[in-house]
Amino acid sequence: MTKVSPGEKKYKTRLYNPLTTPLHSLSDWGIGVGMYFSTLASMIVVFALAGLLNVKNMLYYASKEYDRDRFEEERGEFPLMNPLKYSTVCMTREWVVCVDCHESNSYWNNIFVDSYYGTAVNPITGKTQILINRTTCAGAQVEQGIWNIVTLLFLIVGISLFVSYQNQVEVRLDEGKTSASDYSILISNPPDDAVDPEEWREFFDGLLGELTGEKQQQVTLCTIALNNHRLLKNLVQRRKDLKLLKTLLSETCELSDMNDGAAVDAAVTLYMEQKIEQDANVNDGQPKSVFKQFAAFIFLPFSVLGKILHFIRRKLGHLPTEPHQLWGRIQSITQSIRLMQEFEV
Repeated sequence: MTKVSPGEKKYKTRLYNPLTTPLHSLSDWGIGVGMYFSTLASMIVVFALAGLLNVKNMLYYASKEYDRDRFEEERGEFPLMNPLKYSTVCMTREWVVCVDCHESNSYWNNIFVDSYYGTAVNPITGKTQILINRTTCAGAQVEQGIWNIVTLLFLIVGISLFVSYQNQVEVRLDEGKTSASDYSILISNPPDDAVDPEEWREFFDGLLGELTGEKQQQVTLCTIALNNHRLLKNLVQRRKDLKLLKTLLSETCELSDMNDGAAVDAAVTLYMEQKIEQDANVNDGQPKSVFKQFAAFIFLPFSVLGKILHFIRRKLGHLPTEPHQLWGRIQSITQSIRLMQEFEV
């Protein structure tokens, strides 16, 4: 059985039969699909056999020997119409005196209080007695317990065999399915200076040529993965900081080249001087008006919250946002980038 491409019209096609399709054909959609249906079939067999081991218990729980009232109520019904008939659900109950119970006991104060708890007056002593509505079905029996233990042991053995079988199925499906990883080689400890893909290609072409006796090109694709994640992280962070710094400095001047250190340094100095001058002239020595004091009092919680968030962001490394602090971090990151580039070269 061969899987055809979507929209095939040249050849006559038909759907996969859910009962007769072999397992290896299901792997046409990938090994995971074949493993799924293999697991489904294996679990059906394991739990079906476990159910057969419990037939003895099921017949006992459905008998009059276990529950007389349920047997009488369900007489004449089709056996499989009520699955609870074969469970340990007990329908036979009776009211008995509970010697150790107390009417004020909070244990009985629940939604079942009317069904399973009550009181009655003793006609002889005249005292109020607490009654409990208990089941009269037979309790735990040795024979049923043995069958339960046998079923549990069977499930342990069955699941163990299932795991082993699944490993074999995975290997068989993988061998029948060809993928790019089957023809790929990963070198995890290359020399530090081996960063040229063409050099690796020539090396493997020569090696495979010696093994196969063919001189034609054997390698289809060769990729070099550099361990430079720290360098890339710093480059991204530097670019973000430069973009933020340019936005902050746009209030005082326009910078066309953010990589010009002298121009950026001069712009940062000018920005800080203008800010200091503005802060000094805010109130001009005049006391705050009543309205400003009232507004400051109203927005005090938000001011405190902003300072807390500002402190947290500084600790997490999301700040500084002041131009001179931001410019200092950019210079530090730039120096780190240069050192990393020299080390990798």
